[in-house]
Amino acid sequence: MSTRDLSVLDQFDCSRRRFLMAIAGSAGGTLIGLLSPGTARGNAKMHTLTLGRPLMGTVVEIETNHPDLSFARNAIEAGLQRMENVDRLMSTFRHDSEIGLVNRMAATRAVAVGQETFAVLTEAKRLGLTSDGAFDVTIHPLVQLWRGTTKKDRLPSSQETEAALGLVGHDGLSLDPNSRSVRLQRSGMGIDLGGIAKGYAVDVAAESFARDGIRSGLIDAGGDLRVVGRNRDGGAWRIGLRHPLAPSRLLLSVLVEDAAVATSGNYFRYNTIGGRQYGHLLHPRTGMPADGALSATVIAHSAMRADGLATAAMVNGTGAMAFIQRVPGIEGIVVTPVARHPEKVSVWITPGLRGRVELLDRGAELEG
Repeated sequence: MSTRDLSVLDQFDCSRRRFLMAIAGSAGGTLIGLLSPGTARGNAKMHTLTLGRPLMGTVVEIETNHPDLSFARNAIEAGLQRMENVDRLMSTFRHDSEIGLVNRMAATRAVAVGQETFAVLTEAKRLGLTSDGAFDVTIHPLVQLWRGTTKKDRLPSSQETEAALGLVGHDGLSLDPNSRSVRLQRSGMGIDLGGIAKGYAVDVAAESFARDGIRSGLIDAGGDLRVVGRNRDGGAWRIGLRHPLAPSRLLLSVLVEDAAVATSGNYFRYNTIGGRQYGHLLHPRTGMPADGALSATVIAHSAMRADGLATAAMVNGTGAMAFIQRVPGIEGIVVTPVARHPEKVSVWITPGLRGRVELLDRGAELEG
């Protein structure tokens, strides 16, 4: 296993390259401007160029395989610029973002937004219906509640949770395609695109690649990933998934080609209250952290769709795999704990992934 043919899929705020070099015991390379030469089958000498930067709450890395380094660098920079634009439009942490304006004003009047934000909100509504509400971008009041009580080292009270739940529900999000405007039906409602905007940003970077003529590359935004074409050797890309109980190790690898992959889990991001860890993914119907599954990974045509569906799968808990199998056109991997064996996990895969998944942890059990 080398750093050339395996990319790591996770939600951790660190470079997948640095992680791979650490577990392989290798040295050298930097986050910005990682470069290595190679020869693709039947092609001229290819160069692999990787550029990355902190963005959207994680480390974004974009890799291209192209004979012309200057062309590759320009293509990557264009993709990163598109992703920065998405963050500027859709971040809940930016006062000047379109979502920030929606959260401040849309309960009192319709707020017009740009084409990109409207498209993401439209897909979010669609995924909310597909998932029977397991994916819900109106979860912002719950997120804010947990963020506030965590700072005070306490859980939300039942009264606080009930009040926040009264402001959650995608039926309260109204979208008018004619005016491209957004309304929130109840005062105090808010939008959080954290479970879908990053996937959309990956997609627009891939679209930028297509316009620039890049035929082989990878966009990785800390848990949301999309591969373009085949790798530089002409084969499928091999994506690694971290072990949720031992994140310094890899659990498995999966072969993908011209597809998006997104993973969702609580093993890196969580709230600590009273010395106990609570997952950051909240159930939009109970207001409590989702549990039952350790991680859920979805493979789809678009990273935006994979992102939202992976979140919905995690919210479904023990029913995560059943949920994934009900959605047409996707494949998935769900990792669950093994009863009475806290150090072991079961790996459940959809039928379409048979022969494409390789377990890298001998103690794991492959199901499905």
